Amino acid sequence: MRGPCAAATGRLRVNTLAITCLRDEGPWLLDWLAHHKAAGFTHFLIASHDCTDGSAQMLDALDAAGLITHVPFDPKGEKSVQWQAMKLLSKHKRYRSADLALFFDVDEYLVMQDAGSVAKLMPETADAMPLRWHLFGNNGFGTWDDVPVPERFTMAAPDGITLPLAHFFKTLHRPKAFRDLGVHRPKNPKDQDLPNWVSASGAALPTAFAATQARINLFGVPHEKERAWLNHYSVRSIEEFVLKSARGLPNHMQKPVGAGYWAERNFNITPDTRITAMRPAAHKLRSEMAAFEPLHQACVAAHRARLKTLMSQRDVVELMWQLTLMGGSTPPGPTQLAAHLARLKALTPEA
Repeated sequence: MRGPCAAATGRLRVNTLAITCLRDEGPWLLDWLAHHKAAGFTHFLIASHDCTDGSAQMLDALDAAGLITHVPFDPKGEKSVQWQAMKLLSKHKRYRSADLALFFDVDEYLVMQDAGSVAKLMPETADAMPLRWHLFGNNGFGTWDDVPVPERFTMAAPDGITLPLAHFFKTLHRPKAFRDLGVHRPKNPKDQDLPNWVSASGAALPTAFAATQARINLFGVPHEKERAWLNHYSVRSIEEFVLKSARGLPNHMQKPVGAGYWAERNFNITPDTRITAMRPAAHKLRSEMAAFEPLHQACVAAHRARLKTLMSQRDVVELMWQLTLMGGSTPPGPTQLAAHLARLKALTPEA
């Protein structure tokens, strides 16, 4: 068992690092940074690649101001872009020197019940804490308004939904305990002893959970009394989804982002405004980023121009109509889920 780092004891400020990799997500970046700075992250390590919307220029300006560390890179070969970013960022001195780190995406927002700061979220004796996704739908919105994402989308999947996809997680962790970043969980413990994993409720997780590096899902793990999770705004409005569909996924480059993706994530079942308590601090910090507003507006303009071009294509217009007709998805029941899993199990390898 590892002892607490000096920073965690209160003698020094805890060095908490938010890490992400992005391409063409400029319109949503400043709001995401403000929210997570308010949540207690002391620095941001951001990799970017192939940006055409002005994101790179904004990231460079934020880096020059000392708010983030920008790591531009050029993906090579067939490995997923996100995997390549992980390899690069795992070696970065900002990551290696952090007390706590979380790799997550710009459509994921950390929500905390009572911790106040991310530095106080994880017990000092723990090495890793998985933070469960909480899927948010589009609230029935078709058009994209340049308003912070958590303020526009307040309808979500219910807690404990019978859907494995809704229980994926990202991991708050101590870099000292691991050799490499991972998309969902850090990889390759540094010591022979397994790292200490605890749930977001503070309960110890089984040894098998720590030992199974391939496990990236909390389905079946109790979700009651979780103090933190990630609001996952993976669809947003129809117009924003069209832009996402054209951009593609960084970790599954060949996977289409279409009606099927939407159907598996667009749950507008339960009103959820638990993130609202974090809003005043986020607003204050966002207002302090006024110097970057022209760069933000340039990114917004680039995406609006891209959206206009996309909407001149028949297949895009048809997709938008299909999404409009689909509305929100209905959570599956246990019997439906069991039948689906049985059908998947019965598939031949070739299928």
